[in-house]
Amino acid sequence: MTLMQDAHWKTWLLDHSGDNERRTILDIGCGTGVLEERLPRSAQVVGIDITEEMVRLAKSKEIPSIKTLSIGDGEHLPFRDESFDTILSCYVVKYCNPSRLVKEMSRVLRKEGVLVLYDFTRPRGALAPFLTGYTYGVLRVIGLITKLFDPEAALTYMVLPDIIQSRIWDDDFEEVLKSAGFSRVGVRRLTGGAVTGFWAIKGDVIKLF
Repeated sequence: MTLMQDAHWKTWLLDHSGDNERRTILDIGCGTGVLEERLPRSAQVVGIDITEEMVRLAKSKEIPSIKTLSIGDGEHLPFRDESFDTILSCYVVKYCNPSRLVKEMSRVLRKEGVLVLYDFTRPRGALAPFLTGYTYGVLRVIGLITKLFDPEAALTYMVLPDIIQSRIWDDDFEEVLKSAGFSRVGVRRLTGGAVTGFWAIKGDVIKLF
């Protein structure tokens, strides 16, 4: 569905998350564990996803970096305050209330912890004509074809374009992060704006030289 770009986006995410050796990591929207397969064995990853079937598939892979997997949503994280060094998330924020999601992320992240995420956004920039045609046209056609043999998967292809068009989550997400106590907020449009990535650190980080 991402024309092989998902691997590139996950590489970007991990590059901005720092050294994940021996870190306690929360993956919000872990899906089938694709991101966990890229993380070092020494990482202690807790994955959470709202879809039970995806969590079950992730468990079946027996990925070394995974400490535990559970069912839940990003707006109501079932974890104690300051439980994680790093929070990673792919394709989740568009489904959430950004303020609630970020507030919960801030709550469970330790001071100076790292947050990195990305999700689909409205097409923009030089590639906007191509991305618009693909997002609002090709994906719907794929959905219609997929519906013939996999109705459940087809629903994703058919609904996603409307969600991308209606959820303009990225416009004020930087301010949402800052309001929740994050600093050093960065933003990057990837693949011509097909997705937008954000990274930030919890708290005011002061380095002494």
